[in-house]
Amino acid sequence: MFRVWGSGLIAAGLVLFAGVSFAQDDCGTDFNGDGITDVADIEVLQAALGSLEGDDDYVAAADLDGDGEVTVADYGIMLSCN
Repeated sequence: MFRVWGSGLIAAGLVLFAGVSFAQDDCGTDFNGDGITDVADIEVLQAALGSLEGDDDYVAAADLDGDGEVTVADYGIMLSCN
């Protein structure tokens, strides 16, 4: 069991996704538009983590639950979908 605080969840996810890509993007998680969901997309979400709609670093595509903020909940959606 892992105990995760703050963005440690993102770091754990990077380890899990290292070298992994998904051919299909059924969940809308190809944030960088290269046709696959991979570590680069996790990095986009990580960079936007904590941002609110209207912030310069807010990425609407990374706000998977549509609540106007990029949070670990969005990261959880990404992990559960892929």
